[in-house]
Amino acid sequence: MLELHVWGSAFGLPSIDPECLAIITYLHSSLPAADWCLIPSNDPSISPSNFLPALYHNGAWTSGFRSIVNYLNTNSLGAELDAGLSPTEEADCVAYDAFLAVHAAPLLDLSLYVSAANWSTTTRPAFSSLLSFPLTWTVPPLIRAEAVKRVEHLGFAELDTDFDPNGGLHLSSGRDALPETFRRHIPARTKKTVSEEMTPEQHVAIRLCGLTEDCLSVLNEFLKGDEKLSFFETAKPTSLDCLAFGYLALMRDAPVPRSFLKDWIAENAPHLSKFVDGMKSSCLESPGRLPWVEPEQVSYLRLGGRILDSLILNLPSVGQEYAGEKRRRAEESITGVDGRTLMLTMGVLATGAAMGYGLRFYKSIQPFGARTQVWQPERGQSKLSQFGELGSMLGNALGGYQGSFPSPSVPSNEARFVETDTEVD
Repeated sequence: MLELHVWGSAFGLPSIDPECLAIITYLHSSLPAADWCLIPSNDPSISPSNFLPALYHNGAWTSGFRSIVNYLNTNSLGAELDAGLSPTEEADCVAYDAFLAVHAAPLLDLSLYVSAANWSTTTRPAFSSLLSFPLTWTVPPLIRAEAVKRVEHLGFAELDTDFDPNGGLHLSSGRDALPETFRRHIPARTKKTVSEEMTPEQHVAIRLCGLTEDCLSVLNEFLKGDEKLSFFETAKPTSLDCLAFGYLALMRDAPVPRSFLKDWIAENAPHLSKFVDGMKSSCLESPGRLPWVEPEQVSYLRLGGRILDSLILNLPSVGQEYAGEKRRRAEESITGVDGRTLMLTMGVLATGAAMGYGLRFYKSIQPFGARTQVWQPERGQSKLSQFGELGSMLGNALGGYQGSFPSPSVPSNEARFVETDTEVD
């Protein structure tokens, strides 16, 4: 039994991740439902590579769409969808795989993750519905930070600072809160400039349109004039069809407020929309239902470890070093505790202990510049002696009067009479 662990469903699709959606489509087309199960674990740490989708079979983990496809073909698991391709078509399949990774993946990152409007309205609520508390507060920011880092070379920082021009703190919006005498001297803004009317996406619309056209027009030309709406003339969809469907379905079906990808497909690439509809009906809706299986109940220890892991990754500087160490261990297939990890752990513990001791010592010392004063009780002496020589003289004159009397240890019923002078007006 093959176990496929993926990110859960969103936007009416089986998964919110393009590679997860692609491998689900591939397995549903090449294997009967009885031979594999689909588990929405929503936990990349379940696999050693810390990446979803992840396939578990005979004690071995395989992550990533292309790696899983190669594993299935190598071990003769299911029908090989690319078996009928010619050498030229196989080369085209490899080339278009790279093309999607270089052009389609950044476009999807810009739409779902980098754009603040789309992220806050659509993508983050979708991830929050897949995760349990408190992972809803720690994991989505990490996912978005990775996406922003993947596309930072494109220079679309304006999308990350998206905002509603009508919801900000503007001078005209605060006029009513000022006194009338002040409002007379503030010029009323009756009209916004063209720049203020534009959203950050509109400021970079020319560049976005260029990137979108460079990617989607190529795919649309490949499909134009094909009655079967597939990249190659085969009876079943190929791996390229599945991967392209994973990206295009999310571009078209995600209900984002800044839908520049969906709008471009609707206006300029009708073949891509027909391709998505055809793949949905032939590979997801048939044959039969997807073999969904509920994930196992996560133990409190594992949940606590994942929460701690996400908290460390969110820490400035420390999170980057921690992520780099995790990546190194995954690439080198290191399990358990090696010498480097042991030294790092000992260094962190020693640093933490030193900082804790230093903080405790700092709190115990007197403030800088203040004089140290020590108070000691004086036994058998008058309280007046605390006021110097004059107090001592008064104390001796009063016969060594003590200001306080010891309270009896045994309760007594003896009455005490106190004489007081009072004046009544």
